[in-house]
Amino acid sequence: MNSQENPDFFTVFRTDDDEWIFREITQGRLRQGWGADGLSLISRTGTPVDKLRWEKKYLEVWREQPSSQRFAILSRMLDLKKEDIVVIPKMPEWNEFTIARVSGKYHFEVDTDRKDFGHIIPIDSNSIRTFNYQEDYEAFLVSSTFARANHRPAISWCYNSDQIDAACKLLKRKGSSTARPMEEMFQVAVNKAFKEAASKLQEMVKNWNGDRFEKAIRQAFQNQGYQFKRSRRFDGEGGDIDMLFSPPLGHALFLPSEISVQVKWKQGKDQNDDEAVKQVIQWAKSQSSNARKYVISSASSFTEDACTRAADHDVILIYGLETMCFLLGAPEQYREDWDS
Repeated sequence: MNSQENPDFFTVFRTDDDEWIFREITQGRLRQGWGADGLSLISRTGTPVDKLRWEKKYLEVWREQPSSQRFAILSRMLDLKKEDIVVIPKMPEWNEFTIARVSGKYHFEVDTDRKDFGHIIPIDSNSIRTFNYQEDYEAFLVSSTFARANHRPAISWCYNSDQIDAACKLLKRKGSSTARPMEEMFQVAVNKAFKEAASKLQEMVKNWNGDRFEKAIRQAFQNQGYQFKRSRRFDGEGGDIDMLFSPPLGHALFLPSEISVQVKWKQGKDQNDDEAVKQVIQWAKSQSSNARKYVISSASSFTEDACTRAADHDVILIYGLETMCFLLGAPEQYREDWDS
């Protein structure tokens, strides 16, 4: 028995300390090597394969005789079932381990690019946690099962009650680190850096005026390859835009023929921002223009009326830290949750 409440063991699952393997783990697939085409541990009918046949196929695939214990060690994967605990040493870094719960039975699916690692144990992505070996007492207890004697086999079991209890405590921790692929962790750092830069710029521009802000928006468009066509256009009927641009040269096939922009220099929430939306809509109507319509504001948010009207007339609203990212020349780095 290895129930979630009172497990009898957990499994130490040693696999390649490879970034791709870790990415697979975060997607719910714990993979093991020596698993090219034809080397599944189960037949098409779902029954375990014969050891001698498997070893014969292994010799054909890898051109070498498998070690005498390889089939037996890999076959331990067939015993794993839902709610069992697996611990993966050196994952994602050499001094860290990842722990998770099994979510299903063994199956076989070779990665098309790797041509290997077809042995798969499904794991619950929501249960994945990562700890440093020396993070605390529980992490130290679990990592002590990685001693050389236990670490040699690709798959081994731990039956020590204290270490099992420590593993269960780690899985229940709300504050533990959820495992992420390395590139995702890098992206988190990049996002944080851009948010800090945007926030700092937002403080710096508080001493600007409307004219300086409008010039900065114009320059930001031009820096990104947009062609400035004209400024300040009234239609005499309540329509108004501050700037008109054409898309970067060579990209007209994929972008609108023109971009109309209304700029608002405000702090906090602009209670009169709906007027700016009305103006850019009216201008496009009076000019029979198909230009993409923008209202770009220095304010921290738009009113509900402005948002509703903009949504009804395809007006794009840019404000807060998104505006700052645009001024920094990196609009794609903005994340919506920054202004929530």
